[in-house]
Amino acid sequence: MKKWIENSVKVIISLGLIIYLISEADPQKILDVLGHITSPKGFLLLLLAIFLTLAAILLMSMRWKILLKGYGYRLSLSRLYSFYLIGLFFNNFLPTSIGGDVIRIYKAVAEIDERAVGFASVIIERMMGIAATLFMAIVALFFISQEFKSPRLLYTSIGLFVIIGLFFLVIIRNRPFAIMLRLFDKFTIFKIGEKLNKLLEAIHYFKDKRRVLLYVFLFSLMSQTMIVFMNYALSRAFEVDVSLNMLFMVVPVSFVLTMLPSINGLGVRDLGFVSLLGRVGVSKAGALSLSFMNLLIPMAVSIWGAFLFVIQKKKTREGEIDVVKSTF
Repeated sequence: MKKWIENSVKVIISLGLIIYLISEADPQKILDVLGHITSPKGFLLLLLAIFLTLAAILLMSMRWKILLKGYGYRLSLSRLYSFYLIGLFFNNFLPTSIGGDVIRIYKAVAEIDERAVGFASVIIERMMGIAATLFMAIVALFFISQEFKSPRLLYTSIGLFVIIGLFFLVIIRNRPFAIMLRLFDKFTIFKIGEKLNKLLEAIHYFKDKRRVLLYVFLFSLMSQTMIVFMNYALSRAFEVDVSLNMLFMVVPVSFVLTMLPSINGLGVRDLGFVSLLGRVGVSKAGALSLSFMNLLIPMAVSIWGAFLFVIQKKKTREGEIDVVKSTF
């Protein structure tokens, strides 16, 4: 019942914001902007945007591979890339983006047969991705601060970045880590404490491998940079006049907004694009067109993930049947 209410609130927020923003921008003007991709130049730029999206996913897969290699597990990049696409599919078609992470954890655990490592690798990668996104937003806000009279956005981004930094600092430091272990040992019901401690130990494992965490952070920056360039290509396709510097601020901040209660960021991300780009003279129709493509392109790409999921599931079942046959 509680989950149903929570999802209902998310649907109301997302649909309410979308309906409001579209009505404010004028549906016909949005269609006129989107219509630019039918030109030869617009279509080529759209293909470039799709390619940059795939490149961003590849970089995310590489950072995941680096983490797993740090634990001593060597999974092929193509395998991890397929897991990422499958996770992206579930992100786009489940009420929350956490769904895709759960699928990736499940896939990783199935490959390495180590639950704590599977969980920790995805959690670290996810948090490093958010940290890199916030870092980009902070740097961009410093450079274009004259266009934003309120420092609230900057302070919020810095605050969230510091919180993530403190989390990793506490986990990798021996003394705070030992305190947390003793604290979780008290949760004996359903072995919750034991499971949490295994997860903490898996994260703490990198206390002497900080270079691995640095590489993961750098790959996160590169993947977010690809997403920014993807938006820049789309802005040129739609003939929306916005600078690359501005997109280096708008894209990361709008991504952070998707963590607010909504259906996969629908509505809140669009509000971010409209509000931020509107301050530099971009029309609501142009801003919404860019924001919509940040949803539609990953959705289109993730269809590939759906096919991979079905194929991998079929192979797993065939393998199980072969095992059963071999026992008789």
